[in-house]
Amino acid sequence: MKEAMRDLLGVIGKAINFVFPFCLPQRIYRHMGFKGTFVFKIEKNKLRFINVREVIANDIFYSGIFGNYEGETLRLWYEISKEVNGLVLDIGAYSGIYSLVAASANKQSSIVAFEPHPNNFDLLCKNIQINEFSNITSDNRAISNKTGKALFYNYFVGEIENTGFTLINHRYVYPESSSISCATISFKEYLESNHKEQILSLVKLDIERAELIVLKDGIERIQRDQTIIFCEILDRESIFKIQSLFKKIDYVFINIHDDKKRLIYSRTSTEDLPEDLGPNWVILPKQIMESKNIKDVFLKFNSN
Repeated sequence: MKEAMRDLLGVIGKAINFVFPFCLPQRIYRHMGFKGTFVFKIEKNKLRFINVREVIANDIFYSGIFGNYEGETLRLWYEISKEVNGLVLDIGAYSGIYSLVAASANKQSSIVAFEPHPNNFDLLCKNIQINEFSNITSDNRAISNKTGKALFYNYFVGEIENTGFTLINHRYVYPESSSISCATISFKEYLESNHKEQILSLVKLDIERAELIVLKDGIERIQRDQTIIFCEILDRESIFKIQSLFKKIDYVFINIHDDKKRLIYSRTSTEDLPEDLGPNWVILPKQIMESKNIKDVFLKFNSN
């Protein structure tokens, strides 16, 4: 009965969104998840995306690609993806939305999407396949600071499925959550073995508080290639530690507040940052930040 009611709410939600696009508030449509494929547009590009009644696809369907799910971050990712040539890594790809957006922005880029959880990896591969992108490669290992195997813990169980998994912070695990063993590979080892001469242009990191150990492992390559990084950082202690890591290589930190549609610039200290920060950051070399193409991206972003 519960499943039938969920299906009915999904049908009603899709009908309302068809007649009145993007009108439903999040507090309403979060109960209207559905299973199926839908189409969304980025400029002139049409992309297909599979919804398995989970948060990300639900937000994109009901609010648009630059809507309630990290809308400002995705918009900035899209614009910067247009400007880079080289290797793009989507680390913690989940269902692949960042990979799809990057491939849509720049068909010349070479994208590798990492997702260790088998269910999420299957969804990722299907989303790549239905969009017929030849410049995205999927990899079902987790990028870490060690090569081998590790336990991942599901830290969120909700009404609309969201299979978020964490590697290192057991205190964030819900008592009823599950764990799974996944293959890992060192960030440094992966780059040396597979892309030694290629320029690492752009990285997205969303690996639930394991970002610092991955960045430490790859910092030499990041410095060599002057890589632009989009990174989720969920607490101020981690912000400080990651800023300290980049202090000697002249990188700029920019916080993206998706809800308030604002950017906050920071160099190497959290002292002047407000308490109200978004979880997503752009970390990029000062030299690239001051280049015309990237400067124009931020000017365009701030003018909207």
